[in-house]
Amino acid sequence: MARRKIADSELPAWAWLWLPIAAIVIELGFRIANEPLYRRLWESELGPVETGTVLVLLPGIAAGLFALRHSSRLPTAWLRGWLMLVVLGSVYFGGEEASWGQHWLGWETPGEFNKLNDQGETNLHNTTSWLDQKPRFLLEMGVLTGGLLYPIFLWLRRRPRPMDPHNIHFWLWPSRQLLTTAVLAIAIGLPQRLEKWFGWPVPWPLDIRASETQEFYFGLFLALYLWSFQRRLTGRDLAD
Repeated sequence: MARRKIADSELPAWAWLWLPIAAIVIELGFRIANEPLYRRLWESELGPVETGTVLVLLPGIAAGLFALRHSSRLPTAWLRGWLMLVVLGSVYFGGEEASWGQHWLGWETPGEFNKLNDQGETNLHNTTSWLDQKPRFLLEMGVLTGGLLYPIFLWLRRRPRPMDPHNIHFWLWPSRQLLTTAVLAIAIGLPQRLEKWFGWPVPWPLDIRASETQEFYFGLFLALYLWSFQRRLTGRDLAD
């Protein structure tokens, strides 16, 4: 009975399956159908990908904050710290992606900060790799490990995902429902990496702004992770 209730608290199919698939189908569809329009829309700071990254993060952050209100129900205190770290990381990610509102409200970057920022924006990630490439690498490794390699490991070992709320692995590892988003997040960056490593040209129509699209899927992964975490934490199963 408890297993059924826990399963009931997982995510709806439109969020974990159809949304990530639809996002890449729409982008590639525009790339194929009308390249000038695609470039104009998708390369804009207010385009579907950059704005979409912030929009998918917002409900994830809200779910994470709601989960923090119930974090006393977690089996260990460090899991509360982990949840808070993911929420704060998501806030930083979303805020930086929108330059903390500058892309939408259009204020001028302050003079001294403008000199430090290599794109003249009000954000931190364009000032040093320690606030950009390195956090991005850690996030990518987290998506790869938790979203892709962990489900493969369970499948190879013929092990089910832990379903006991008293087991920290039940909370720490992403649900297998995040596999679709993880696969797309990693796969989107492969053509550009192969070009960098081996000089293989990126085939049409995959010659998109892969780094920005990949960030959208990283944001979606975080949002789904927090939403799944919140639904498990506030589900009826924990009251049994």
